[in-house]
Amino acid sequence: MPKPFLVLTALALLSACTHTRPMSPSAPSPRQNLTPEEGVQTYFRASDTSSSRLLRSAFHPGTVMHWVEGDGELRARTQLEWWQALDAKAGHPEPATERRLTVLDREGPFALVEAVSHWPSHTFDDLLLVVDSPAGWRIVGKVFQRLAPGERATESTSAQEEIRAVLAGKIEAHAAYSPALLHQTHTADCRYYRVHVEGVPFSWVTLSEAAARYAEKQDAGVQDRASPWRILQVEVRGSVAAAKLDVVFEGVRYIDHLLLVHTGGQWRIAAAAWGNPRPVP
Repeated sequence: MPKPFLVLTALALLSACTHTRPMSPSAPSPRQNLTPEEGVQTYFRASDTSSSRLLRSAFHPGTVMHWVEGDGELRARTQLEWWQALDAKAGHPEPATERRLTVLDREGPFALVEAVSHWPSHTFDDLLLVVDSPAGWRIVGKVFQRLAPGERATESTSAQEEIRAVLAGKIEAHAAYSPALLHQTHTADCRYYRVHVEGVPFSWVTLSEAAARYAEKQDAGVQDRASPWRILQVEVRGSVAAAKLDVVFEGVRYIDHLLLVHTGGQWRIAAAAWGNPRPVP
């Protein structure tokens, strides 16, 4: 190939490179659901219209929904499975006849919400974990009980005592950094959502990942029996429940919002959101 042609080709390529417009960074998506109530209302609209698009705006995609059948069997549904179920009914949605929500606890970027939805044939009583994520308030945990028309979810003193015993087991699991106690007190698919922990605004881990961290500390002979824990609130709704704990760890106060289910004759933690309710800016 002649040298003049090579020179011209090189100059043309150089000119093209110098005149290429740099790619502009994409604008961040606007925050949705500016309050926990808005997050739950988005969930209500998703259900009433059978819209998986709206559901994705209400729930974090890692959220697993839990409930207990009449025979005591624990059931679970992922977000992807729920999206498919909604899309299958998109042409004939069945909106609820009445809905209400109650904020059971709100502290900083954490909210614990009860959502009750009525249809002529049944009622759903939901307990929800809602957290303020970079995308806006999102539901990160859901347990529910299905009730017959006119039926109310029950609460008993024995359930309160049993749940407090499970929470004490969770606290001991932290004190001893015991993977075995985590296994005994949680469902296997429990997620722990972390908000403002170790400088990270929002993240989540599986129970097995949390247990692996405990195992490392246990293997190193580390324990934490100095951090004071408190059980601040327990709400029981039949076969599901919610709780709030707090702890002061290394000089920082953290809170836990937990959801529990009664299955196999015992209560287990099925979802958790924890972190610093008052992070330093």
